[in-house]
Amino acid sequence: MGLGQSSKSPVSDDMEEVNFDHFQILRAIGKGSFGKVCIVQKKDTKKMYAMKYMNKLKCVERNEVRNVFKELQIMQNLEHPFLVNFW
Repeated sequence: MGLGQSSKSPVSDDMEEVNFDHFQILRAIGKGSFGKVCIVQKKDTKKMYAMKYMNKLKCVERNEVRNVFKELQIMQNLEHPFLVNFW
């Protein structure tokens, strides 16, 4: 696995765009300077995920936008059984 290849199944089987409203926040598991990670449950399938969300304004104010996009790029190309995979 790795770059561009994945055995992961999609969060949504249809072509509907998945958004924040499709999930129920269960509890927080981590907090950074401008973001939080929570355990969430998808309302229709009841599957659980870790969801990271960030404050865009704080990212811009602290000149962290480049780092956020780099993290996104790394997570998209990473698949490992001991790491959280990006969906």
